[in-house]
Amino acid sequence: MEGDALQVRLGNGIELSGPREVRFDPRRIEAGAVNCISHAHSDHLPRSFEESKAIASPTTLRCASERVGRNIEAASCEQVQMHSSGHIPGSTMFLVDGSKRLLYTGDMCPRDRYGLEGARPISTDILVIESTYGSPSYVFPPTEEMADVLRDWVRDSLNQGYSVALFAYPLGKSQTLLRMLEDFEPYLYGTVLNMTRLVEEEGAEHALRYRPYSKEAAKEPFLMICPTNVKDSSLIAYWRNRKLRTAAVSGWALDRSYRYAMKTDEAFAISDHADFEELLQFTKACSPSKVFVQHGFDKQLAMEIRRRLGIDAQSMTRNQRSLSEF
Repeated sequence: MEGDALQVRLGNGIELSGPREVRFDPRRIEAGAVNCISHAHSDHLPRSFEESKAIASPTTLRCASERVGRNIEAASCEQVQMHSSGHIPGSTMFLVDGSKRLLYTGDMCPRDRYGLEGARPISTDILVIESTYGSPSYVFPPTEEMADVLRDWVRDSLNQGYSVALFAYPLGKSQTLLRMLEDFEPYLYGTVLNMTRLVEEEGAEHALRYRPYSKEAAKEPFLMICPTNVKDSSLIAYWRNRKLRTAAVSGWALDRSYRYAMKTDEAFAISDHADFEELLQFTKACSPSKVFVQHGFDKQLAMEIRRRLGIDAQSMTRNQRSLSEF
């Protein structure tokens, strides 16, 4: 990409146009383009394929292949480097290194926590950063403090004869909870169990301690980690009739209304994203001359980057041409 104009826009994922067409988290894997998948959450996965190759970590390729029902093979490009984004197992930032450097973060988290190394800033000319929690309202308490609060609540519930069901994303948050709570040997249910087994194939510093859920094996009181989409299921209704407490685990739990919206007994603000202050700190440390903000509070974060850091920043809207003459 040396010496040629580049253009960035939000279209088929984030599109970087130049001598090579690069697609970050595309909805369609295009033949002839360099396709990059940052992680295996469903909202970042391709839905259609002209070919089945992409740049991604081994964990992302394995989990993505399982989720889309198609074997995605590893691709490479000498100008595209992968760096951990600290979001979930296998999640990756991409640095495109040419006459100008561009860093695409995907979903990211700079905090080291429970087996995951946080994202580290990389000096770059252009930064494309997420803004899921890009509002000043979202500053998370320290993860260890929240883990202590969660462990105490689980322990108290079990001691009072209640079983506990925690609702979380099957990939990422559930494995963090498993490491936080492994002394309780939690049961894993449904896609939480499936994703944990896929992540384990990559290897870990120590074996994860859990039990596959079955109604016959579950001895009350117990702890179970479930995907969020089962919170209104017959499974939860069955155990509610036998003394069950429920909790949702998400950064959105900073909003007092979240627990009521989720219809759970408790909610805990534990996130695998950067909060507002961390997004600003990460941006400053990368020292970009231009920032593009996407997803979530994009307009608000772009405004705060301009106001607080004095860096040219703008939000991205679909098919808007956002960058030229680099």
